[in-house]
Amino acid sequence: METAFRKTQNIASRIFNSRYYLPAMLALALFGVVFDAAFLCLCIYLLLCEFMLIFCDDLMSIFAPVIFTLETAVQYYKDLTVLTQYMWYAIVPVSLALIFNIIYYRRPFTKGRYTYSYLAVSLALILGGIGVIPAHEYFEPMGLYYTLALGIGQFILYMLFRSRITNCRDYDRIERVAETLYAAGLVFVIVIFGIYIENFAKFIEKGGVLFIKSRNYMTSVLLMSLPMTCILVKRSDLYLIGGALMYAAMLLSGSRSGLLFGTVLLVLCAVYIYITNPKSRRLYNWLFGIAAVAGCVLAAVYLPKLYGARFDGGKVGDKTRVEFIKRGISNFLAHPVFGIGVANTKDLSIFKAFIPGCITFYHNIVIQIMSSTGLVGVAAFAWQFILRAGDLLKNRKNRAFVFALSYLGILMMSFTNPGIFCPFPEAGLLTLIFTVVENNTLDEGNNMEEEK
Repeated sequence: METAFRKTQNIASRIFNSRYYLPAMLALALFGVVFDAAFLCLCIYLLLCEFMLIFCDDLMSIFAPVIFTLETAVQYYKDLTVLTQYMWYAIVPVSLALIFNIIYYRRPFTKGRYTYSYLAVSLALILGGIGVIPAHEYFEPMGLYYTLALGIGQFILYMLFRSRITNCRDYDRIERVAETLYAAGLVFVIVIFGIYIENFAKFIEKGGVLFIKSRNYMTSVLLMSLPMTCILVKRSDLYLIGGALMYAAMLLSGSRSGLLFGTVLLVLCAVYIYITNPKSRRLYNWLFGIAAVAGCVLAAVYLPKLYGARFDGGKVGDKTRVEFIKRGISNFLAHPVFGIGVANTKDLSIFKAFIPGCITFYHNIVIQIMSSTGLVGVAAFAWQFILRAGDLLKNRKNRAFVFALSYLGILMMSFTNPGIFCPFPEAGLLTLIFTVVENNTLDEGNNMEEEK
């Protein structure tokens, strides 16, 4: 039995380290879109996740199947409760596999730079709404999920990542994260382009972007994925194609936030790539020149037509956002210490596009923190932000600084949409990213000490 287990561990390691690991999962995502087999893909990704948890001690091995699972679930975005009937079939096996992984491959829990800030955020979320929110709302499953998953859940994830990240590996962690996030962006490229291929006649007839309910969710992931091109382009300039496709997907998604923030991020990524890759500047001069001309034509001729309905039809949504800001501020002023709680539904009635299975999102990270967690939350989240910004600045002269662009992307998105108040994948991705950034900071510091 032990011999068979060891052999299976070797198989799991070879699968994870294979150059075909991510392409195969991307091919599966393409299969799911072409043959409308999202549920089958979900099952396969979850089975792969369980397999890796049992037979591989490297938690990075489940990074791709977990995020691909969450992305594939976008097919049910109109009503997330559709998946709840299968919830326990996923949660129980994955939880048992995770418990096995933690026990069998156990490592001493290592306190890190972010330990206390994660605890502070967890406490702020738990205390949020104390004395204000009705008990039945606080303990309602979905509200409790957001309260715990955004706080204590991220703390547990951080401690797990922190305890394993110092293990010796045969790969570069920064590149592995970049590869996986890049692939994650391509999944939504496949999904969005698939929607347009399926509804091409409607697109031509309408003349504007198609309505995609999950547009902002997909844009959030794309904004975190696009900057990974800056790291991978060091291998080959062909990775620029994927970056261009991600930007095109953001435009076609119909997300106005994607249009604005995606353009800002694309320009920043282009500048970074140009500065850090001097050998390819001749090629980049041509590419950026062509892109600039094409961008001007697109902005002047096609964008008004593509987004005309989005800006005209966005008036109701914009009024809702303004109303949320007003409500959030009034909630904060009425309950300044602990806020009204993440699970509080008192303002749900003004949200016209409510998605079953979600909480009240204020579509603005500052208002969300103020209203939901009060001054306690403001202090906790500010502390976490300062630590993260500090680590990114310490890495400004190496590849890890690229994650600052991903962080900027999701932060910008969080000012107009739920953003990092979605536990998975957004908040979870940030937890992984900053664990890697923190470890890289420590490695850089140790290298400097050795040089001295």
